[in-house]
Parts: sequence; structure tokens; C-alpha cells
Amino acid sequence: MSAALAQVPWQTLLASGLVAALLATIVLLVQSIIKGNLVPRQHLLDVQAERDKWEAAWRLQQETLTEIDGRLDANTEALKLMQHLIDSLATKGPAR
Repeated sequence: MSAALAQVPWQTLLASGLVAALLATIVLLVQSIIKGNLVPRQHLLDVQAERDKWEAAWRLQQETLTEIDGRLDANTEALKLMQHLIDSLATKGPAR
């Protein structure tokens, strides 16, 4: 086997070594990007804090909308009752 390697020109060995090193570097870079190792920890914590803040605001908005919905339903029921009252008063008899 070493005799076969001795017959390979050194430029070919050098080029294949550089290609292997470049390929390993690219693989490590892609792996670091996928794992998130290239993002500073403080930036990650800032993004998480901002996400939590927006989520809390959204939850508060949903609670407020639910409360407003309940009030609108109560007002609608009260208006229906008033409409029935006015209709019944109008059909009782002629106005005096």
C-alpha cells in the first residue's frame, strides 16, 4: 500500500488534503449554525424575554376581548328585553 502511495504525486495528495480540510470546515460550520452555537447567549436571552413580553400582552388582550364579549352579550340581552317590553306595550292597546 505504501508503494502505491509513493507513486501518487504530492500535488494530488496536497489537493485532496485541502479538499478534505475545507469539507470538514464546512461541515463544522453548518453544524454550528444548526445547533445555534454562533448566536451570543445574551442575544438569545433578549429574544426570549421579548417573546415572553409579547405573549403576556397577547394573553391580556385575549382576556380583555373575552370580557368585552361578555359585556356585549349582556347588553344585547338587555336590549332584547327592552324591545319585548316596548312591543308588548305597543300591542296592549291604543295610545291615550
